[in-house]
Amino acid sequence: MMGRISEIFESIQGEGILVGVRQLFIRFCGCNLNCYYCDTVKESEFCIDHVSGKTLKNPVSSEYVQNRIDSAKVHSVSFTGGEPLLQAEFIRFLNKNKPFYLESNMTLPDKAKKLRFVDFVAGDLKIREAGLSDYETLLENTFKSFKILRNTRMRKTFCKIVLPSEFKEEEVLNSSYRIKDYVECFVLQPVFGSKLENIFKLQKKMNEFADTRIIPQVHKLLGVR
Repeated sequence: MMGRISEIFESIQGEGILVGVRQLFIRFCGCNLNCYYCDTVKESEFCIDHVSGKTLKNPVSSEYVQNRIDSAKVHSVSFTGGEPLLQAEFIRFLNKNKPFYLESNMTLPDKAKKLRFVDFVAGDLKIREAGLSDYETLLENTFKSFKILRNTRMRKTFCKIVLPSEFKEEEVLNSSYRIKDYVECFVLQPVFGSKLENIFKLQKKMNEFADTRIIPQVHKLLGVR
C-alpha cells in the first residue's frame, strides 16, 4: 500500500483536547477543501522524514510508515494533512500498536466509515466564512461524518471550530447543536491573530448545551512544528 505524505515528524499536539502530548505526525498531501486560513502543503513530490533525516519520493510505502510508528516513543500517532480521509485505505492498512488520532475536516462520510477504529477524532466544523463552495452540502456531509465517528466508550471525538474575528454566531450555534450528541466537547480555535470578543460570546452561549473550550494553536505560540 502506498500513500502520498508530505512529512513525518515528532512534536507535541498543538490543538484541541490533547494539547501538549507527544505524537508522531503523519502529514498527508492533498485536500478536498481550500480554506482561506490553511497553511498546509496540498501536494509534494517528496516526503521529508524529520525523524530519520531522510527524504523519500512520493508515494511512500505503508511498510516505511509502519516502521516509523513501531519505533516511535510517543503517546499516539496523529494522521493530519491535508485531509487524511482522502487516504483512508492507507491508514486502515496500518497496524495500530499505539493510539491513532485522526485530524479531519469531516466532509467525506463514505471515507469516514473506513476509520471507525481510530481512538481519537479531532473533527472540524467549517463555518461559512472559511470561503468554501457548496457550503450547504459540505455541512450535511459534516453532520453525517460526526455521526459515523461519534464519541463512544472506545473513541474520543471532539469538534474543532476555527473562528476569525467576525462570523455568523447564530449559524455556528445551529450547526453545533446538530452535532452536540456526537462529541465529548467543542473547541473554539481562533484564527491566529484574531480578536476574541465574539468568540467569548459564542462560548458562553454554546456552554448552555455542551462543554465548550477556547484553545489557541499552542504550537504556533511556542514556535514549534
